[in-house]
Amino acid sequence: MIGIKLWKKEVNEMSIEKVAVILGGTSTERDISLRSGHAVYEGLLKKGYNAFKIDPKLDDVYSILTNEKPDMAFIALHGQGGEDGTIQGFLDYLKIPYTGNSLLASALCMNKIFTQNILKANNILVPEFFTVTKEEYNVLGATGIRKKIEESFGFPAIVKAPSQGSTLGIYFINNPNEDYTKQLTYGIENAFKLEDILLIEAMIVPSTEITISVLGNQRPVALPTLEITTATGYFDYTTKYTHGMCEHIIPARLPLSVRQKAQAVAVETYTLLQCSGFARVDFMVQGNDIYMIDINTIPGMTDMSLVPDAAKVIGIDFPELIQLIIEMADGKDFPLEKYEKALLEVEK
Repeated sequence: MIGIKLWKKEVNEMSIEKVAVILGGTSTERDISLRSGHAVYEGLLKKGYNAFKIDPKLDDVYSILTNEKPDMAFIALHGQGGEDGTIQGFLDYLKIPYTGNSLLASALCMNKIFTQNILKANNILVPEFFTVTKEEYNVLGATGIRKKIEESFGFPAIVKAPSQGSTLGIYFINNPNEDYTKQLTYGIENAFKLEDILLIEAMIVPSTEITISVLGNQRPVALPTLEITTATGYFDYTTKYTHGMCEHIIPARLPLSVRQKAQAVAVETYTLLQCSGFARVDFMVQGNDIYMIDINTIPGMTDMSLVPDAAKVIGIDFPELIQLIIEMADGKDFPLEKYEKALLEVEK
């Protein structure tokens, strides 16, 4: 299997007792990572693990890991440095087992441009898009980008810094009462503060936003569909992490056939990108068309996060979910037989 973890053959011989929770870091998602990591740490303690926390921004990660010699690292780092393969490669070098995805899968899924090109080549539906570099923008300007959007797929559109998470670096160009060139200037110039190449994407409207968590290794399993509604109509950083501004509806309010198709596409996406352990796949659904818009290899683990909510519906509480993630990193697979009945999507 491409992207196999370097320690895979050794880890099954070990007993997992001591776990390092790697959290915080230096990315734009530091605050969410701290919340996720603390929740994971508490969950590990409830399951009897000897857990401790490491923050790469504050701690000497190499010294702590080599001195403490944990049986496994639970990666709760969101964004760059955590989801892009960096910490995975570091842990591979130290031969320390870790949760979630390999270096390769993490790097591919972190960059929305690579992800969408791979999926498009494999006939998985993604929104129409093109990319723009700083050099191209300096030549074309916002006026030239506007013309390219109008010739490609039209407005509304979205500007994305492709390797950010938690909906950071995303700008909606969708206000018909404000000049689109002005909106593009603001969005593109702010997104370029984060990255040197941007994704310009068609905005799928009207649509229903859903997310599907996938767990497992050799036989990945899709959890129930989860529909996201927000107070503002956009699932951005504010609505995602502010109590009362978003609602998670499980299962999604879509026909059974569409929900089942979305689950199948989520598993196919997960498999194509060589994912393992767990990930979350996000979609926009318009009629019978299911557009894959993002995949998260280290999804949030806060009290408002999507994966824990989906797991809870089939009877997996948060500490149990954390233990399952540890066990899957230890080479086991998702215990489908235990949860098979609860996983069935039914007519609403």
